[in-house]
Amino acid sequence: MEESIYLIGCRAVGKSSIGRELAKRLSCPFLDTDSMITESQGQSVTAIVQEEGWQKFREHEKDVLNQLLDYKKCVVATGGGAILHREVWPHLKRRGTVVWLRADIDVLCKRLRGDKQSAGQRPSLTGDDVCRELTEILAERSPLYAATADCIVDTGEMSVDNVVKEIKHHLSGS
Repeated sequence: MEESIYLIGCRAVGKSSIGRELAKRLSCPFLDTDSMITESQGQSVTAIVQEEGWQKFREHEKDVLNQLLDYKKCVVATGGGAILHREVWPHLKRRGTVVWLRADIDVLCKRLRGDKQSAGQRPSLTGDDVCRELTEILAERSPLYAATADCIVDTGEMSVDNVVKEIKHHLSGS
């Protein structure tokens, strides 16, 4: 593998856990854009949003995506809203493969409701119930994910191991 792999998709789809395992198996670095933002800003996503608002967080996110243009041969888990930076994606796609990790809304809601840390790590965009919010977000973002992705993998009923195998299969072109 000579190019980077960018994992896109909404929250709770498994980008970070799948990305870490994929990077391990490909013997390359793993990067997480939300972690890059929190490290550079010295505070959590929640704190950034509370102090500066979502618009400023999105500016930090765009800066990190542009920084990725300097990286080669890595696996990147992007934040769910990273797809909103449409002007950056054509440049990233020239440097790698974009994999849309998706799952049915019921699976995502179950994962989020079962993850007590989720709300503390990622604040609500709308203040609405998490499932209603996800439904709205997916309606807006799914066309963007679909238009950007080089391949789509449904993580709903698959183990991390099987998702990684499917991504590697796509990358090998077989």
